[in-house]
Amino acid sequence: MSKQRGLWVAILLIFVLTMTTWHVWNTESKLDSVWKNWSPAGKSANFKILNRQKLLIKQGAKTILLIAATSDLHGTLTSTRLLPRTRPRGLLHLVQKVRQLRANNPEMILLDAGDTIQGDPSSFYFSHIFQEKLKPLPIIEVMNQLKYDAIALGNHDFEPPVSVLKQNIAQSNFSWLAANVRFKNAKQPLFPPYKIFIRNGVRVGVLGLITPGVPLWIDPEQRKGLIFDEMLETAKYWVKVLREEENIDFLIGLFHSGDNTRYDQYVASARDLPYPNAAGMIADYLPVFDLIISGHAHRISPKRRTNQLNGHQTPLISPGTAAEGLSTVLVNFEEQSGHWKITETVYDYLKAEVSPESQLLNKLEPRLQKVEKYLQEQTSVLFKRFPNKIELYACGAELSFAAVKNLVPEALSLLPWWWRFEKLPESDLGNLLRREHFFRWLPYDNRIVLVQMFGRQIEIMLESYRRQKFGWYARSSTILAPGGFTAEVDKSRKGSRLFLTGLDEHAFNKEKMYPVWLTNFHWNGGGGLGAKALLNSRQLVRKESVHLRELIFQHLRSPSVKLPEKCKLFLENSTRSASHNSEAGQ
Repeated sequence: MSKQRGLWVAILLIFVLTMTTWHVWNTESKLDSVWKNWSPAGKSANFKILNRQKLLIKQGAKTILLIAATSDLHGTLTSTRLLPRTRPRGLLHLVQKVRQLRANNPEMILLDAGDTIQGDPSSFYFSHIFQEKLKPLPIIEVMNQLKYDAIALGNHDFEPPVSVLKQNIAQSNFSWLAANVRFKNAKQPLFPPYKIFIRNGVRVGVLGLITPGVPLWIDPEQRKGLIFDEMLETAKYWVKVLREEENIDFLIGLFHSGDNTRYDQYVASARDLPYPNAAGMIADYLPVFDLIISGHAHRISPKRRTNQLNGHQTPLISPGTAAEGLSTVLVNFEEQSGHWKITETVYDYLKAEVSPESQLLNKLEPRLQKVEKYLQEQTSVLFKRFPNKIELYACGAELSFAAVKNLVPEALSLLPWWWRFEKLPESDLGNLLRREHFFRWLPYDNRIVLVQMFGRQIEIMLESYRRQKFGWYARSSTILAPGGFTAEVDKSRKGSRLFLTGLDEHAFNKEKMYPVWLTNFHWNGGGGLGAKALLNSRQLVRKESVHLRELIFQHLRSPSVKLPEKCKLFLENSTRSASHNSEAGQ
């Protein structure tokens, strides 16, 4: 009898998960797409397969090819302004490196593996606060100056308003590549799949792919009508075109996708999505590439000069994040039987310069001043001392709930427990918190959504929180903090479940529904929590347009704000008043 009962439970779970997937798909299919009838402009326009003839190579010829690459810039310009940091980073810190390389190798190819326009306060400000229609974002302005040749589209590039992404594609002096993104029912990709260059007598093909995990993290409104195809099969198709029809000599895979196939594999499979991190799989199972540049994972490989790469069948490099350095690949060729044969390859990683390039920095100065003015706006609370990591996490959880409680008093919250801990300058001690601090602590542009959830679903969403309570490993992005209720665990019993209790001291009813605030990241599927809890689109109540970071900041601007007890350890109310400006406009 118990086996039969278990079978019925399994069938019911499969049915619910299927209906959840259908409801998500059905909701998205009813939306009008902002991508309909759109085609790329600028250097990304008018893609065509040209069926090129093979290049003639002089007998006994030798040549070299230099490739330089960044990835996951996230709009980062410099570590000396906006959010100053001690470690040099930002594209302005790589300007001299790029110029020196190009002076010695005028035919150098300069590439980026995606996640380019979202993350830095400058990108946020000119995407969400003060859009400039006649200028690209500052990061694109610098990339244009450095003469980038092509970049891959990244998942975070879909986070700013779609109009901003489209505008910056049009205003870029380089191509945006994504062979596996197409509009629904279309056979051809929406973006150019590849770009071809002839450098030092070598015809180079650069194939761009984006992680197909985009639907896990990005709001449906931002990606309406777009299909993100599996990477390996897409690569097989376009490799054949590049090798057989375009007759390239050297093939580069420019992938916004990590090389650890298992990472996020379960999360994606729960939503019937392909492997989000397939760069390594392609390197091993499709060894026809000469080089793969892998982004998305923020990993640096190799970290020093070498002639040999290990780990995959195909040479794979990862340039890290935030322009902390520049990956370079120097390839030596010699002619053999009418073809270019690789004789030696040297891989290297050049760290960012301590200081940013002054001329480009001065050119950006008027725009940076606008962003700095925005970041320097103050709250009504000040530091009486600096918190340690645990104190920051505890205060952050309570502040998040206090900020959203103003919107719907009876609602609970499951918001990020993790805040990025950074050492702050001594000059901040005794001074008011600024918007800058919240850009440091909450680097992701998360908004909030209100969802009706069963008590049992709330408990499931807190699984990583439970694991963290026992001291077990849990990914920081999956740890949610209970807001408006308590979640206690009996540590004396191994594997003990959480006991959820409201502020009225009544235990939660697993079959009762409660209004709960989540971030859009977790609601969309990030971390796999929603799939485990079997959330479905009918549970969505409303979405907020203001970012969580800004809601907390505005909450603390009120002179009469009541600080949570766990924040009083290092914060206190000030007699100074903060002038009020909202995120919506300055």
